[in-house]
Amino acid sequence: MKTIKRIPITLSLLIAMCIPLSCTDGFDELNTNPKLITDDDIKPSLLFTKVMKESGFDILNVDRIGEYSSYIKRADSGNMLSLTDFPEPFNYYTTYIENLAAIIRLTADNPELQNQNAIARIWKVWVYHRMTDVYGDIPYTEVATSFDDIVLYPKYDTQESIYIDMLKELKEAAAALSPSAEQASFGAADVMFAGDSDAWKRFANSLRLRLALRVRYVDASLAQTNVAEVFSSNLIATNAQNAVITSEGADAADLSNTNPLYQEVVNGNPGAGSSISAGLALVENLLSTDDPRLTIYLEPNDDMEFVGGAINLSQEERAIYPQSAKWSQYFRNATYDFNVIQASEVHFLKAEAVLAGLANGDANELYQNGITLAMEQYGVDPGDITTFLASPAGVLSGTDEEKLEMIITQKYLALMGDSYEVFAEHRRTGYPRVWIGSEPAAETNNALPRRFPYPLIEYNLNAPGVEAAAARLDGGDIMRARIWWDAKAGVPFDHPRQGMFPPYE
Repeated sequence: MKTIKRIPITLSLLIAMCIPLSCTDGFDELNTNPKLITDDDIKPSLLFTKVMKESGFDILNVDRIGEYSSYIKRADSGNMLSLTDFPEPFNYYTTYIENLAAIIRLTADNPELQNQNAIARIWKVWVYHRMTDVYGDIPYTEVATSFDDIVLYPKYDTQESIYIDMLKELKEAAAALSPSAEQASFGAADVMFAGDSDAWKRFANSLRLRLALRVRYVDASLAQTNVAEVFSSNLIATNAQNAVITSEGADAADLSNTNPLYQEVVNGNPGAGSSISAGLALVENLLSTDDPRLTIYLEPNDDMEFVGGAINLSQEERAIYPQSAKWSQYFRNATYDFNVIQASEVHFLKAEAVLAGLANGDANELYQNGITLAMEQYGVDPGDITTFLASPAGVLSGTDEEKLEMIITQKYLALMGDSYEVFAEHRRTGYPRVWIGSEPAAETNNALPRRFPYPLIEYNLNAPGVEAAAARLDGGDIMRARIWWDAKAGVPFDHPRQGMFPPYE
């Protein structure tokens, strides 16, 4: 299948990877064959820097999935619940997976490169979990298995088998990481942890906790086993330990190393300016609780009001809907911290695990710690944090389901901008609740999609694989079909004002 076939790595591609990232060390050692560079000539550090930077920068997503997360509302988006082609993140195969697989092959048999091997395995899981969470079953075991032997029509593995393997990979890779000085480090080529093996172990365990909670409604035993093994282990616990990829500033030699939203502003693209507004769920969950992050995250509309943009408005609703608030300048600066996994999320995951009976602890304490960490990350005044924690939104209360809604809603606010993760959590838990406009959307039953359809090109290039995967979905390759872990009864939950207009009081 050409879309995920391993493509030859050309000299021009390696030059492109080196120049913007200043990876010039040892450049003269590269094979100068203009057509092909073999495995022996590839430097894992060059590949890893490029993959980490580009995939990390994709966290702050302001495309269609950004609307599904209700973080944004684009003025030019039209009916966002209509069927369309979704080539991304399927194109991660050629941009990220192939390169990570090459790193893993190149380092597999060298005892001094086992940390590099383990780190690449961990990051490959991070990339893959974003892909399978969007589509469901995807090619996995038959992708990029060797440099020369290419499977042109790889099978689509079930999401269940992928999740089982991803959890195993994280466990094994974390165990393989060693602080030994004999282990070669990625060093500066690792733009998140600079090759720190302890930091990568915390990241692997934290990602494993995320994936374990993801499957708890479909496979309680798998969730229980993995939660039990990592709950009290070395996890990301403080903001100083956060997994962060930071873009360069406005003086960067190469614009591509800056925040993509800043790049759009520089390039005169209105997508980063007036056409991107704050989503309704984001605004209402900040406003309704007097959250001190409101003016950090957002700027009011021209009437100095905070109104969130709603999805799927009819023509009549759009005509009278007020101007929306916008994301603040904070998210459009050249230098931006792309949060891969934060301590606040880990505390919210642990709070949910305790609430679900998968671990022992104090769910409310973990919940409040998560809120505190999330607010401290954005520089909220300590007194304002204390005031918020004393408010109804700062203390878990109600039924277990109501407590879960509070946990997921606060995690939603803490994950600001990470649309892939929030879209997955909304489908898994039903929270935060999202109001849907009255424009007919038969493809999704007038609700948010449950998945992305496979890219249309797949039906031309790997028809046997994609058709077999589509046949396993209830209803076929459609947006309202549920993927394997999407098993919670009753979701999606209606917004309290669903069916009423406007959606706010």
